[in-house]
Amino acid sequence: MQTSMPKISTWKTKNLLKNTMKWLFSFFVLMVITSCASSPKVVDHAFGFDMRKDGQDAVVLDYRYGGSNLPIRAPEWAVKEGKTFASNGVQGSMNKGEFLYVKWRNTTTGKVYEDTVDLRQRLPADITNHTIYFMIHGAQLYVYLISPENAAKSSDKADYGPRVYRNRKIITIYPDHLN
Repeated sequence: MQTSMPKISTWKTKNLLKNTMKWLFSFFVLMVITSCASSPKVVDHAFGFDMRKDGQDAVVLDYRYGGSNLPIRAPEWAVKEGKTFASNGVQGSMNKGEFLYVKWRNTTTGKVYEDTVDLRQRLPADITNHTIYFMIHGAQLYVYLISPENAAKSSDKADYGPRVYRNRKIITIYPDHLN
């Protein structure tokens, strides 16, 4: 005895395919929008530090700018081997960092410190062409936002922060009590 499958009309097949495609397209658009909204913003800016300048009394043991899959960070192998870092500078299109982590040793006392700064509420929405720069004095980490604006002829000229940027507008974004 042979059973036959009921025939599905061409109209029903086309309608089912059309609805499935609409659902898949909607799902794809939703996934793209969600991933764009949740990923860090890529922007042209710079990150740096230089312990050899401005009378800093520290060596950096570890650092990390940003929490995405592509942060600016000390090489893991170098941290594991106990290497120290005197400077680093990175400039170009990169993720806007959500936080900055720094671990350092005071060269005068030998004490080790670490600090994590949440940058999400400290940085302006647009940091295009700005520099995130940190300095260390003793047990205190200082984080600055260096504007691309020339401040040499304005009242915004800073007499603090990294000397190399003194002709630019410098904003202390950490610690809070200096704002």
